[in-house]
Amino acid sequence: MERLTELRFIIGLFFLLTGLLLAGYSFFRGEAGTNLWCGLLFVGFGGLMALFSPKQK
Repeated sequence: MERLTELRFIIGLFFLLTGLLLAGYSFFRGEAGTNLWCGLLFVGFGGLMALFSPKQK
């Protein structure tokens, strides 16, 4: 639970969730437009932010 107080982890989760929503919306609509690329970019950025947040004991 201590990791939830780390701002980088929270921002990473936000971008990860937003990116999944954008990419999923684009996938189910059948359009490979801006939403798909922005969603994938958000997923990548969110994953990196969550991955590089310091692990607390």
